[in-house]
Amino acid sequence: MQVLKDDVLNRILNAANEMFLSYGYDKTSVEKIAKKAGISKSNLYNYFKSKDEIFCKLVDNAAIKFENLIKTFYNNEFHPAFGETGFEEMMSEEIFNLICNYKDGLILLMNYATGTKYENFKDNLISQISDRFIFRYSNGNHCKDTLFRVIAENLFEGITSLTIQLEDKEQLKFVLNSFIQYHSWGFRALTSS
Repeated sequence: MQVLKDDVLNRILNAANEMFLSYGYDKTSVEKIAKKAGISKSNLYNYFKSKDEIFCKLVDNAAIKFENLIKTFYNNEFHPAFGETGFEEMMSEEIFNLICNYKDGLILLMNYATGTKYENFKDNLISQISDRFIFRYSNGNHCKDTLFRVIAENLFEGITSLTIQLEDKEQLKFVLNSFIQYHSWGFRALTSS
């Protein structure tokens, strides 16, 4: 009996994932998820209380991992640390692993979370990164503050775009490493001026 329940649960999650990625959160309904999963709406409610609960089930692990990565960066707990030799390679490897393990969850968080409890997730992470640089390197320079924010926004948009566009893992790893180096150099240029 448990195998059947697991099968239905997986069908619900797979259908929801596909629907959210195709149509977004707002345009996906519980009815559409149930239909795609090949079950009744009432049966879906035996597994999940709401569409939001389904969305959270799909993204919670990715959100936790991404938050932990940013928290580690914010607290300057990486070794090597920002600006040290090897930082870019280590950071691109961390992000690459995150993408490989939580690709769809990351895409949902970055592009399709409007209307969910994760609606401000991306903005909060961007703020944490830019605030860290502003706190350590700004010296009250409003222009630098703005540039730190723009670089952080571009970093997240670029990672999301690369995650969506590059299916080949080796290609993704190579391009991601170059992308992280580019942004690290941008941050370093601002911190040294």
